[in-house]
Amino acid sequence: MPETSWVFAIEENKLQDNFASMVFPKGLPVLLIKKAGEIYAISNKCAHMACALAGGTLKDYIIRCPCHDWRFDIRTGEFLDAAEIKLKVYEWKSSEGKIFIKIGE
Repeated sequence: MPETSWVFAIEENKLQDNFASMVFPKGLPVLLIKKAGEIYAISNKCAHMACALAGGTLKDYIIRCPCHDWRFDIRTGEFLDAAEIKLKVYEWKSSEGKIFIKIGE
């Protein structure tokens, strides 16, 4: 069974509201998005062809892939056109002004 651990991702004060920040805890491509004071952590790879979502556009809670316009809900990772397709959503926590991502499981 793989080990689960909390890995430092970014200083919390570096996250800007309505902006996606790329982080790579242990080399894993994760996108952190701060929206209305809440933070969301999803895979930074589109489920279609692994295009980096960081270059996409964010409107409300929907991020649009810059490569082929696939749209995902940042709260659930769900692809809007086919609910069975989802991005990985990561647990996160804040401690002493730092954001940590839960890796493993």
